[in-house]
Amino acid sequence: MQEIKMMDADEVRERAQESVDTYCQKHDIQGIVGDLVSKYLLDRPEDMNPHEYFAQQLRLKMLAGDEAHLVEAATKVPGYALRQLFEATKRITSEIVPKETIRVIIEESLKVLNCDRISLFVFDKRIEMLVLNASNLEHPIRVRPGQGIAGTVFTNVQSVNIADKETGYVTHNLLAIPIVDFEGKCLGVIQAINKNGAGQSFEPADEILLTNLAQQVSVALHNAEFYRAAIVTSERANALLNMMQSLTHDLGAQSLVLSVATHASTLVRADRCTVFLVDDRAEELISIANDSGIEIRIPKSHGIAGECATENKLIVIDDAYEDARFNPEYDEKTGYRTHSIIALPVKRPPTKDKACAVIQMINKQEFDDEIGRFDDEDVQVLETYAMFVATQLAQSSLLSARGKANSEEFETHTNTTSMKQGMDSFQGVIEEMDEEED
Repeated sequence: MQEIKMMDADEVRERAQESVDTYCQKHDIQGIVGDLVSKYLLDRPEDMNPHEYFAQQLRLKMLAGDEAHLVEAATKVPGYALRQLFEATKRITSEIVPKETIRVIIEESLKVLNCDRISLFVFDKRIEMLVLNASNLEHPIRVRPGQGIAGTVFTNVQSVNIADKETGYVTHNLLAIPIVDFEGKCLGVIQAINKNGAGQSFEPADEILLTNLAQQVSVALHNAEFYRAAIVTSERANALLNMMQSLTHDLGAQSLVLSVATHASTLVRADRCTVFLVDDRAEELISIANDSGIEIRIPKSHGIAGECATENKLIVIDDAYEDARFNPEYDEKTGYRTHSIIALPVKRPPTKDKACAVIQMINKQEFDDEIGRFDDEDVQVLETYAMFVATQLAQSSLLSARGKANSEEFETHTNTTSMKQGMDSFQGVIEEMDEEED
């Protein structure tokens, strides 16, 4: 049996000390400590004790990386600026509500950078645009990736420091830093304009501060996005439940159609919604005007709604003017500008091989009141909604009056079965939303 040699305490300490000495020699720990002590004795900062000063120097060297000018600048960042940065970081990362997060980021960045303006560009993948929030803007505006200085910084993921630039607003100097998350993905750009003080420009030390701030901004934006997704999921779930409750009431024909349009528009935040009923005998689509209650009839083969009804298929259009099926004459007559469209067939149960109605929505409304595009989540929610609508339309006298054959076919499919299918689909949508949130 192999004998195991036991070491006494002195031998253990001796070997440990050898390991420490080897590590210190390999990484020149003595040289690093000597440099830190020498700099501290030369600078003799009145607002920092040695521990704070050493921590500052080590952290700034890590942030500066291999860029020589930032390494040099790191030693010149004053202690009060680092404390401001620390306080700003705490405030920024403590917010999760999207609008409040953006407001706090801009507010705190103005203090840390001591500049005239801060602009925050956040990339919205749903519309593939940078949404600009700035300290001088009441409402956000949009910028395309690659457009302007911020768009270029976003595309190239490289910082820009411009000492003297003039535009409509007199921009003397500008510092733009990409906001990059832990996966290396660019989330946007934070931009500081016009350093306060006569003849002042943004120095390398400002680059270090804003770069560090951008790292915290990326965390805050991720948190705010998770919060937004959770709120959207909750609001849609509540809207679906309210919709289910309202559609179980015994509504009149016109009230039913108006209720369908109202709930559909709320679920996906559309600017306009029209419900077309399909009259197969007359080969027409029928819409009821919201204000007068007058029926409006168009040929079943007409337009986007007609194609949706005829082919019993979903149609999603991001830009109406780029789609040959859209007739711009409607906009010319009314002065309205159509951007995005979704047309969803309400499929007749139980076979679902024909459309009994079409729900058509125009212009997706985004959080900043700009027009966006309808996404996959909108489609999922509307498809679930359409199952409940089909059940109610099956029992409506409005459709029964269009033809006895249609009415009889609808009545063969009981309300209980349709409701069960709707509930199953509703549960599936909520589960998928929860999975995406996770």
